[in-house]
Amino acid sequence: MAELKREYTDVKGRTHKVEHIVVSGGEQADRERVMEELIAILAKPDGGVSP
Repeated sequence: MAELKREYTDVKGRTHKVEHIVVSGGEQADRERVMEELIAILAKPDGGVSP
């Protein structure tokens, strides 16, 4: 597996920690749960971004 970034810097120069979630291809229920969580986070009024 490739080395994944542990943090990133946004366009305003702020550094953020990154969490990676790996979902295997055969676990449809797990994939759906991750997608639901992602949609819930992105649907927040603040875009899911913490200050």
